Amino acid sequence: MNIAVVTGASSGMGREFVKELDKNDVLDEIWVIARREDRLKKIAEESDTKIVVLPLDLTEKSSIDIYSK
Repeated sequence: MNIAVVTGASSGMGREFVKELDKNDVLDEIWVIARREDRLKKIAEESDTKIVVLPLDLTEKSSIDIYSK
C-alpha cells in the first residue's frame, strides 16, 4: 500500500502539495494532518484519492497521545 503523509495540509503549501499528490495514480491513500479538521474534511471531499483526516497539533504532545493507545 502506498501512502503519503502531509503535515500542515489545511492551507498554503501543504494544501497545494495534497492537490498535486492527488493527481498521482500511484497512491492508495493520503494522510492529511493539521489543526483545522473542517478544512481537512473539505480537502477529502474534493480529492479522488482516499484521504485519511488526522486533526492534530503536532506541537502538542497531548494531541498525539490519543493515537498511541
